[in-house]
Amino acid sequence: MKLGCYMPTFGGWIGNVGVEEPEISYSNVKSSAILAESVGLDSIWVADHLLNPLKGEHEKCLEAWTILTALGVLTQRVKIAHTTLCQGFRYPAVLAKMATTLMEISKDRFILSIGAGWYKREFESYGIPWYEHDERVAQTEEQLQIIKSLWTKEKTDFEGDYYSIKEGRLYPKPGEIPQIWYGGESEASKRLVIRNADVWLMYDSSPANVRKKIKEILPQLKKKKLKYAVSTHIVPGDTDKTAFQRLEWLTQGNVEAKDRISRLGIVGSPQTIKEKLLEYADTGLDHLLLKFSNTTEDLSFLRDMLSKWES
Repeated sequence: MKLGCYMPTFGGWIGNVGVEEPEISYSNVKSSAILAESVGLDSIWVADHLLNPLKGEHEKCLEAWTILTALGVLTQRVKIAHTTLCQGFRYPAVLAKMATTLMEISKDRFILSIGAGWYKREFESYGIPWYEHDERVAQTEEQLQIIKSLWTKEKTDFEGDYYSIKEGRLYPKPGEIPQIWYGGESEASKRLVIRNADVWLMYDSSPANVRKKIKEILPQLKKKKLKYAVSTHIVPGDTDKTAFQRLEWLTQGNVEAKDRISRLGIVGSPQTIKEKLLEYADTGLDHLLLKFSNTTEDLSFLRDMLSKWES
């Protein structure tokens, strides 16, 4: 199982509480990315939003594609991706072109991770048409069909319900075809995953929930080989007690957030974290994406923890 982590573009991952990170800035993201690579993580992830969905629309929110492009230049080894690209923000042919260019910049380290989008307010705020859920999923499917065709064929002609392409051409072609991840768990989303994705990115889930979701989708795959990923919030501490005390402080009286992270996240000492990671690995999961409240501080804790495990 490979480990990745989210970059701090929102100021933290707990809704309806104050900013958890020292600051929302490219400087903080840059430091986090450098540290994540030095720790030995496999990938770094940037959320794609135009308004801050967790800290409120008046709080800072860094634009995802610009940030990831900068990180593609900054880093040397880690995979780079979004979690997840909102399909409604970019036309499919333009997105295919952007992805190809980012593949060249990053030396083929880019993952195309996409989803239907869910935060209606940012669509309204930026004048982007909003459709109901299953229509957004259908749009995403058309996008992926167009993107794959542009990446692999000399000419693309496409006529769908939402997009049309006439004699579409994309050059240069990507040297390596990016892996496609899809984030979403609705029935429409799962059908899309089976037809068009290489990796299924599930919502925050406990190991037991991950095992259940994989078991449910397996009969539908037939001969398709699908990989699995999930995100989870991690709150480390020297002991289980100090980790839960920190969670109490971070959630600032938000009982729902505290209970959710306690159930679905990883909260505890290095030994507890190790046991939880082994539980996730035992589910058949291929990728675990970690969300921190103070990314540089927690990555430093993780680095020290991993070095002790190796010694």
